[in-house]
Formats: sequence, structure tokens, C-alpha cells
Amino acid sequence: MNRFFASIQILRPLNIILCIFAVLISAYIIEGLSSFYLPYTILTVLCFSGASNIFNDVLDIHIDKINRPDRVLPAGRIKVLDALILMAVLYAIGILASTYLKPLGRQLALITVLPLLILYTPIFKRLPFIGNIVVGGILGLVFIFTEGAIVGNVDTMWIPFLLATGLSTIRELCKDAADIEGDATANLNTFPRKFGLISTLWLIRFLSVVLCFFALTPYTGGNYGIIYLLTLILGVEIPLLYSIFIVLNEKSGSTQYFKAAKILKGVTIAGMLVIFSSAF
Repeated sequence: MNRFFASIQILRPLNIILCIFAVLISAYIIEGLSSFYLPYTILTVLCFSGASNIFNDVLDIHIDKINRPDRVLPAGRIKVLDALILMAVLYAIGILASTYLKPLGRQLALITVLPLLILYTPIFKRLPFIGNIVVGGILGLVFIFTEGAIVGNVDTMWIPFLLATGLSTIRELCKDAADIEGDATANLNTFPRKFGLISTLWLIRFLSVVLCFFALTPYTGGNYGIIYLLTLILGVEIPLLYSIFIVLNEKSGSTQYFKAAKILKGVTIAGMLVIFSSAF
């Protein structure tokens, strides 16, 4: 039983739930909840997300022994070989499921999303800031992928893609700052390690202000309504600005950045509701 729960935990269920939630929100906005393609879209996202989480944990096991010793692999609750077998099965199911999607969705899944997921830890994670944008964009791509998979083109989900990418990128920078000690042992050239925590803080603040301004434009431009504006301000902009201007300062260390990253995880969930509210 413990091995079963460990196999579930290594998939990072909350991250998968967020991705599935993004699929369902996208499907609702594009009126695709009854589409034949929706179950295969969900299955593709679920399998690719879970398999990639396992892959990243396998590659980062030596880092997680310092940063996250309670995770499944560093804690020894599941063998690396067993994790790799589960990963391979999930990737195979995801690839098979993607063949039932609209051509654009299948192309996005196999040519764009899958390579980014696989190459993130061995390549992109070692590139300062670029790695943050890549992993931030993966959540945003779920919105574009869903529309492409169900409708066959992408017209509606560009704003949700940009909002999700921006918010996720900011959170990833906070996570890198929180993990700076463990990343040093693996000689990962993350933005906080290369440029320092103060530069990281000001980059986070700059990106947050830009995001808050940009996020208002769909309302001021008449694309989204008052419900979007209210949920945006209360659910995203106030807690985002609180975390990066109040929780964090020039003297903040990894503990404060870890706290900010936790807050931003809740903000990400709220951001999903903001995107959902855009339909009203």
C-alpha cells in the first residue's frame, strides 16, 4: 500500500490536477466540454505531466536529497527502476492518446510540449531565466494545446496562455531562489546562482508589475468582463504583490523565497479561476 501511494505521490497529483483543471477551463471557454476529443486531451495531459514529473525527479534525485529529502525517490519509498518503468508506461499511453486528437493538437503534443518536458531538466533548467520561462510556459501551453486538440486551431486561448506563463515563470524564479543551496551542489546555473538573490528579487518584482499591468488589459480592452477584473485583483494581483513586496526584501534568504513560492502556488490556483471567470 505504501508503494502504491508513493507511486501516486511521485506523479505530483496537485500539478496534474492544475493541468487537468486548465484543460477543463479551456474546454468550457471554447464550448468543447462535450467534444469527442476532450477525454483524449485530458489523458494526454495527465500522462505527459505525470511521466515528466517522474523523469525530473529521477534526474534531480541528488539535488532533492538536499532541497527535498522527503520526496519519494530521496526518501527511498520507491526504486528508481520502478519509477522509470511507470514513466515509460505513461509516456506510451500519452503518445497513443495524442493520436486521437485534431492534427494541430497532435503536433503541439508531440513536436512542442513533449520535447520541452523531456529536455527541461537536462538542458533548459541549466540556462538562467530561459529555464524558468520554459517551465512556466508548459502550464500556459495546456490552454493552447487544448484548443488545438479539440477545435483544430488556436484563436481564443492566447491571453490565458500569456497570463499562465507569466505567473508560472515568476513562481519558478522564487522556487530557484529557495533551492539555491541544493542547486549549488549540482552546479546548476540558475538565475539566482548566477546573478544573486537581490537581482532575482528585482527581476521578480519587474515581471510581477508587468504581469499585473498586462492582466488588466483584457478588461480595459473589452475582451473580459467585471467578474474577471474582480477575481484578478482579489485572487492574483493583491497576493502576488504582497508576496514579492512584503514577504520578500533585499535581505531575504531561501526560507522567505520558499514561503513566497508557497503563496504563489495558491495564486496560480486562483489564476485558474480568473481565466475561468473570463467566460462570463
